[in-house]
Amino acid sequence: MNGIRPKLLIFINTLHSGGAERVVSLLMEHLRSDFEIHLALYTNIIDYNIPPEIKILDLKQPLQEKKLIRFLKMPYQSYKVYKYCKEHNIKISVAFLYRPCYINALMKSLWGYKGKVIMCERTHQTTMQQSHSVIYRMFSKFMVMFSYKRADLVLANSYAMQTDLIENFKIKTPVKVIYNPIDLGFIRDHICEEPPFVFDKDTFYFINVGGFRKEKNHMLLLQAFFIIKNLPCKLLIVGGGIMEDDLRQKVTDFGIGNKVVFCGWDNNPFKYVSRSNCFVLSSDVEGFPNVLIEALACGKPVISTDCSSGPRELLAPATDLHHRAINNYEIGEYGILTPVNDVIALAAAMRKMYEDAALRKQFEAKAKARAQQFDVDEIKQYFHVAFTAL
Repeated sequence: MNGIRPKLLIFINTLHSGGAERVVSLLMEHLRSDFEIHLALYTNIIDYNIPPEIKILDLKQPLQEKKLIRFLKMPYQSYKVYKYCKEHNIKISVAFLYRPCYINALMKSLWGYKGKVIMCERTHQTTMQQSHSVIYRMFSKFMVMFSYKRADLVLANSYAMQTDLIENFKIKTPVKVIYNPIDLGFIRDHICEEPPFVFDKDTFYFINVGGFRKEKNHMLLLQAFFIIKNLPCKLLIVGGGIMEDDLRQKVTDFGIGNKVVFCGWDNNPFKYVSRSNCFVLSSDVEGFPNVLIEALACGKPVISTDCSSGPRELLAPATDLHHRAINNYEIGEYGILTPVNDVIALAAAMRKMYEDAALRKQFEAKAKARAQQFDVDEIKQYFHVAFTAL
């Protein structure tokens, strides 16, 4: 690089809690010596630590806004990003999540941006769109195809996602897979931090970490926990979001307020995970869920719904990635998979994990070695090559 660091813009909605947001924060920290990194935020919310030298472009947009208004504003937002890149001579623009990807595409098609555009897909688009109206699905599919056609490279974080983009969206742009990195050093340094309450050694703790959004399906988790509520167990939920009031009301309706603990959003969920007995993910759709890798890094057994992308690659990598758990739970090499939105199967898997100490020990013995494969020191080199090899 002849001593000159390439200039790189990373564009994401916010740095609020979330898997993609954590990945961006890790990349900024671990690639800062190789790139002059600039950060563009649609909404200036920052919950993760970022290096002090990072320059920020704040588009000053509201996080929640009517879809039509948001869409109509995109051309102007793309001009602002284009102008910033031109003023700072930035030749590489990397977008995470669909809104920044759309804006990056417009920057290239409307304003003639000459640099390289990389778009990072973080969800299984076909599955994500299924829960929306026909009109929304048609529009979203058009926007994905429009945007990725204008990218120089698309980065997916699972092979199932790569297949979905190529087969169902006919993406001709190169689509490469780079798994999400996690910071094992940060986890090791922070699991010993004391949580704000004492864990009862005679209680079995299930735990979930994630944003309270519809696709995370915390309602399914609460319903499954209600079925096994007579076991000597509790459920910890670490996170926050727009559905929190609904979830708290459901806990009240179920009469399990004494067994469910809302821990709030925490930049160090590992102090809770490391003291719990089993991690449970109940999502309808994922990309490649960081929280599962992080739970494995804490040495914990995990249960996950068998989403179209992510959990199977992580927990049962030797199986057919197109296969799905149906009707009952499936014991994988590194954890248990359950059918999506199947409350009976999820409750059965949770009961199995509670009752089968030998199975828990089997998973615990493999967990940290599996997580090691996704450490940021292992993964960052792939991002470095992707950002510079175009």
